[in-house]
Amino acid sequence: MKKLLLTFFAGACLAACASPDPEIAIVPYPNRLEPGCGAFPVKGAPVVCDSRTDERTQRAVEEFAAQLAAASGGKNPVAVVGELPASGIRFVVDDTLPEEGYKLDITKKGVEVRASHFPGFFYAVQSLKQLLPAAIYGTEPAPGEQWKLPALSISDAPRFGYRGMHLDVARHFFSVEEVKRYLDVMAIHKLNRFHWHLTDDQGWRIEIRKYPALTTVGSIRNRTIIRKERDNYDNTPYGGYYTQDEIRDVVKYAADRAITVIPEIDLPGHMLAALTAYPELGCTGGPYEVWGRWGVAEDVLCPGQEKTFEFLENVLDEVLGLFPSELIHIGGDECPKVRWEKCPRCQARIRQLGLKDRDGYTAEHYLQGYVTDRIGKFLASRGRRIIGWDEILEGQAPSDAIVMSWRGSAGGIKAAQLGHDVIMTPNSHFYFDYYQSPDADAEPFGIGGCVTVDKVYSYDPMEGLTPEQQTHILGVQANLWTEYIATDDHLEYMLLPRLAALSEVQWCQPEVKDWTRFVNGFRMERIYTQMGYEFGKHIFGITGKYAVDPVAGTVVVSLTTQGDAPIHYTLDGSEPTAASSRYTGPVGIDRSCTFRAAVLREGMENPTYSREFDFSKSTGRPAVLNTAPNERYTFEGASLLVDGYHSRPVFTSGAWLGYLEQPLDVTIDMGGKQPYSSVVLETLVQKGDWIFPPSSVSVSLSDDGTNFTEAAAIAEPEAKAGDPDGIKRYEMQFPETSARYLKVVARTVGSIPAWHPGAGGRAYLFAGEVVVE
Repeated sequence: MKKLLLTFFAGACLAACASPDPEIAIVPYPNRLEPGCGAFPVKGAPVVCDSRTDERTQRAVEEFAAQLAAASGGKNPVAVVGELPASGIRFVVDDTLPEEGYKLDITKKGVEVRASHFPGFFYAVQSLKQLLPAAIYGTEPAPGEQWKLPALSISDAPRFGYRGMHLDVARHFFSVEEVKRYLDVMAIHKLNRFHWHLTDDQGWRIEIRKYPALTTVGSIRNRTIIRKERDNYDNTPYGGYYTQDEIRDVVKYAADRAITVIPEIDLPGHMLAALTAYPELGCTGGPYEVWGRWGVAEDVLCPGQEKTFEFLENVLDEVLGLFPSELIHIGGDECPKVRWEKCPRCQARIRQLGLKDRDGYTAEHYLQGYVTDRIGKFLASRGRRIIGWDEILEGQAPSDAIVMSWRGSAGGIKAAQLGHDVIMTPNSHFYFDYYQSPDADAEPFGIGGCVTVDKVYSYDPMEGLTPEQQTHILGVQANLWTEYIATDDHLEYMLLPRLAALSEVQWCQPEVKDWTRFVNGFRMERIYTQMGYEFGKHIFGITGKYAVDPVAGTVVVSLTTQGDAPIHYTLDGSEPTAASSRYTGPVGIDRSCTFRAAVLREGMENPTYSREFDFSKSTGRPAVLNTAPNERYTFEGASLLVDGYHSRPVFTSGAWLGYLEQPLDVTIDMGGKQPYSSVVLETLVQKGDWIFPPSSVSVSLSDDGTNFTEAAAIAEPEAKAGDPDGIKRYEMQFPETSARYLKVVARTVGSIPAWHPGAGGRAYLFAGEVVVE
């Protein structure tokens, strides 16, 4: 009996220990974690470091011990020894582990960290800190907290060797102090590459001593465009740059956090700041002006003259002296060829090189390929390797060039198929300047688009690739462009908590990634708060989905939130309280109303989820698309046109259908019982994103769904540069009818107009609600 009892209690203990512990919340989540029994008290625990560890590891261990002592109110003495004791917090060299891997074993008797190199030790420290009270990240002692580590065993290493985050400081400049805060929060999430976008049309931000005018002239623009108001400027000079000593300081600061800094000197386009300082480097000779607006400038470097390459090589020589990184980013994106087409020197270079139009690209595209190849060889001669945006594929990129795929994943897939190494950074998932929520009115003003936390988390960088092609995917990166981000608070808000979702895409093996585990166990907000970061609260709010039920003629709203916090809702537009209706399942809506819902969490203010539904005679009716939208902008299909929701002007919100090659063609079954006499089609115009109004819109009617007769039509004149962006409504009236079927057709304009920077490309048509009255 005694033996049976012992077996029973041992089994019960093991079962309890094997259960998920809510206190174990590490981001990114370890690839192997086994809970143990009990906990180890760390207040006053000695910290010992293997004498074989390098100087950076010892500094990181000493910093951890100092933070622990200051926060807990105890003393955590540090020793570097050759023979490690059996207790305390021990850091041990284990040469069998990969460079960025680590093992962490916590028992009731002590802590052992094993790694082979500094990065592994550093990442183990990040995991340890996340297991402790968040006060370890603060500046005030918190002796009353539970200073203990839960027993567990972790064996961990990242999925990808390249785990990047980008920052644009050309459009808006950020101080060394804020850049360091950026690096700090990257380090917490175990990112290891900082892509520093240092030059662009709007400002040159790096001191180059051989060319002082790059900073005395090129770092300052005389004015900046206000919001998206064309030709409306603030007329206020704006500038800033980093000295070479400041850059060395940042590079060292990053290295102490296991982060390599990759500089970007964008060429041959996005060079107006440099041309303003040295106009002889352009095709026309100027005069030029540091750009006060955003977009793509037609003035670029002139590759027809040798002095351009002398300039680039001199600049890059100084850059290489500041950045130890093997990888150097040379941009290569958005380089118009209009100046080259008319430049005698560029045309002479084209003839000299024997470049021709072929394979869908012009000789000027291959001229850019020549620039990329020549700079690539220059960097290779100094032991470096280039990264370029996916446009470098448009004209034969050097075989060893790394391609950074930003225009979706297609460029990365193509590059991998061609044998290039690739870093995936698609704007569809990783442009952190896009809104965090589809409710753009509740967000700080921005460039547009929408990338939610769950959208970030959902990305699979290997999708669409064969096993051999997958070997070329070096990693994943998110980009934070700053055209409309001018302050530190706004910058941090756009970064967090999306950075946490990004880190799991980069670190976690596919079988470990789990959105439910991530969102329900997310507790990084306590760390962000302790460190004083601004961050979005969306992850703690409500995720809402709505769909048409054509049988019931209703719109059904479904809600979810982190954990099991209660959700309450109202239908009259009032703010939900604990006394409002409790959400227990999908809510069917059969009339116009303002639906508002809130999750009530103690001690936390969360954003309210709100949707205004405006019913018309088409709302909730069966609808069928006769043409397919672009696969990136299909979302919920035809139901988006009859769901009663009038979306904000955010084309990636999921509430707009996007057409590229063919017209919108939708048939709505009106039932044949109620009369109607007008149709309104809502479309979206955002010319900067290549979204234009339709060339024509028509309405046709039918009683049998096969034979249609046109009832009304509108022809739209070609869009002009000064036409306003936003939502455009097309209203068509006709004699009252009860025809059962109604067809709406809206045709795209086809090619982008000549006045637009994307002239000749294909224009998008985005359609929203179809309103029938």
